[in-house]
Amino acid sequence: MTGPQPPAGGVTAGLTGEPQVPSGITEGLAGPDAGDHTGPPVATGDPVPDEEDYGGPTLPGGSSANTGRSAGDAATTATVPCPSCGSPVGAEDRYCERCGSALQVGAGHPGRGIAWQSTTAGVTGCPGCTETAITAEGRCERCGRLRTTGTDRTVLDLPGVAGITDRGTMRGRNEDALAIGRLDDGGSAVTVAVVCDGVSTSTRGDVAARAAVDAAIVVMLDMLARGHDARRATEAGTAAAAAAVADLPGARALAMPPSCTYVSAIVTAAEVTIGWVGDSRAYWLGPDEVRALTVDDSPAAQLLATGVPVPGVDPFSVALLRWLGADTPDARPRIATLDPPGPGRVLICSDGLSRYAKDEADLARIAASPAAGDAARELTEFAVGAGGRDNITVAVLPYPQHPPGGPR
Repeated sequence: MTGPQPPAGGVTAGLTGEPQVPSGITEGLAGPDAGDHTGPPVATGDPVPDEEDYGGPTLPGGSSANTGRSAGDAATTATVPCPSCGSPVGAEDRYCERCGSALQVGAGHPGRGIAWQSTTAGVTGCPGCTETAITAEGRCERCGRLRTTGTDRTVLDLPGVAGITDRGTMRGRNEDALAIGRLDDGGSAVTVAVVCDGVSTSTRGDVAARAAVDAAIVVMLDMLARGHDARRATEAGTAAAAAAVADLPGARALAMPPSCTYVSAIVTAAEVTIGWVGDSRAYWLGPDEVRALTVDDSPAAQLLATGVPVPGVDPFSVALLRWLGADTPDARPRIATLDPPGPGRVLICSDGLSRYAKDEADLARIAASPAAGDAARELTEFAVGAGGRDNITVAVLPYPQHPPGGPR
């Protein structure tokens, strides 16, 4: 991931004009007065649900005593598997004590058909000293032992949505993160996925990415379960992700604080909604058409999309103009909505895949399998085989979605 480049002449550079998008896609910047890109990050729509309603976003490596039960109740509480790591948890617990995932999304309605998984569950301690942090060279940050971790390759799979993150062949650690979720409510199904890519020039981009996906998936599912539309859920999820990254311990005191890119997808029975900040991408893979649904937040991509160069910035630069982090100029998501003409699939990914897809049509050809999990595996193996120089993360969401018990 190419690091951020502060734009010349203030923080508004890179947002001049509206990027062109393919026909049939409605696109805009979240927040009031979308044409006015000055000022602090803003997300419109209803506010993010009160923290007490769902326990708040989960930060990687964090822990909470707010499990919804006392120690004396532990022996008699019924257990269910954690949807993120599979460990047994109390039916009334708010957090998984093993992986830290928030368990009760929304106002305590576990029976509403909500399920989600996150790659945060793969974070494991060093066998020598139990430290979870890994250096960019793949060594334990405390004792220096060369080690692997459960985040080197993680496969997530739920009905109607699946994804994979892979460290690739060249990086010492995986700084990408992924979360997927599904809501079955009233006979309809909604699927959600979030991909974040840690900025390599920032401090602990891997922690930023994990914090962002966990915060976003909880809030988006919560908003959807409450009856809000996909656009509002996307705005709230991005705002929660931005806050989780900016509020990481010590982040605001660092010259290069933890940072990441962001892309999310929500697939409902009627439409596809994409939100993004940075250069992680989304694609529509249809039987007769393959197209990008996002425009990278970089000078080169902005020039290609609008024909207007970013003032004072190299027009060929692929450095980020927007990202999530304590030092971001603007964390509002760009949002694109697609009314698909027929069945197909939505792909969201980090640039560990998109950098090797010179022709967008190749993505549909590579992801030949009908099952979302198999298609995600095929795309991941393609990127690894093409060089795997960066971390690779993909999520595949079929459209239309099916009710419980339908095809995966």
